[in-house]
Amino acid sequence: VSDQLIGALSCAAVWLRRRWPVGLAVALVPVGFVSVSSGGAALVSLFTVAVHRPFRYTAWLTGVNMLLQPLFYWLRPDPALPYLGAVLLGVLLAATVAGWGMLARSKRQLLLSLRDRARRAETEARLRAEQAQRLAREAIAREMHDVLAHRLTLLSVHAGALEFRPDAPREEVARAAGVIRESAHEAL
Repeated sequence: VSDQLIGALSCAAVWLRRRWPVGLAVALVPVGFVSVSSGGAALVSLFTVAVHRPFRYTAWLTGVNMLLQPLFYWLRPDPALPYLGAVLLGVLLAATVAGWGMLARSKRQLLLSLRDRARRAETEARLRAEQAQRLAREAIAREMHDVLAHRLTLLSVHAGALEFRPDAPREEVARAAGVIRESAHEAL
């Protein structure tokens, strides 16, 4: 009865695995020697450590778990398996759970890095588009400035010609003034 009660409490403690994964895995090591039914919760906590913590924590906890397997099966022999088979099965199970957790961690990190790269690529593309738009606007502004400057130069030349020949006949002055007026309207 006490084994099942401790196992149930260990399973309930699994809810804390995301908040304190290393602490829970360390706490479940001695509990595993008292309660056989807490073994599943210990494996789940080892998996969580492998997923959420760096390799050094996973290596230490997996190593401790593997080193304690012979002692566990010496204290609590399995009637269905020989001693060596039970120890090897326990070690293999711990290594498999840790490896599976590290694989899940690496996949998560890969997805995060790919998302980050995609976000950076989108930002760079948006900045390049904004820069191209700004350069196009500047080119249009330069062209408009050049056209306006050309028109104003023509206007100035025509006005200077009118000043230069004050004795010009009235028809030529009116025609030149009309060209100046048209140039001024076009410039605006």
